[in-house]
Amino acid sequence: MLLLALAYIVAVSLIVGALADWAMNDLNNTTHFNATSQLHIAVSSVTNLAIQNIRYAPDPSTAANLISTPLGPCWAPATGSPPNVSQYPMDTYTVAVWCTTATAFASDKTRTVTLYACLSSLTSSSTSGNVSTAMTSCQTSPLLTAIVVFDDYPAQGAPGQTVQCNVGLGQCGEGMKLLSWLWNVS
Repeated sequence: MLLLALAYIVAVSLIVGALADWAMNDLNNTTHFNATSQLHIAVSSVTNLAIQNIRYAPDPSTAANLISTPLGPCWAPATGSPPNVSQYPMDTYTVAVWCTTATAFASDKTRTVTLYACLSSLTSSSTSGNVSTAMTSCQTSPLLTAIVVFDDYPAQGAPGQTVQCNVGLGQCGEGMKLLSWLWNVS
């Protein structure tokens, strides 16, 4: 009888130990999932900020139809930020977003903007070489790539445009379509 009780106690302790290990593993996974979720929220939020900024305040251009802007910032940097860097701190992350725009003024797809989002360690004391390296690295291996098409025609329609929409008159970004939202999982 004593052996049976001992076997029962050992079996129960092994089961409880296995369940405790399983629960601890799940708690550790929750921490990792929360950190990843926080990163995705930060990158998505700053990318959405860039989309809304460039929607209503596009890079000015004076060239003819079907031009492209080189890769650069999506908005003017805030005071204290590195020059030529559109980045924003969110939670424990600083996210930089870089944009390039292809323009077709006489089309309902007036601007096609590709945005590249990455974590940033750039500061106001970063050199232009550091900024250039970070920009190239982000385009090569972004955390998130988004492609958005803007229609700068007024809602009631308009003849084909031949110049950039007028930011001051609120004529930019009448329509918007998200073509791609691609996470880099590597």
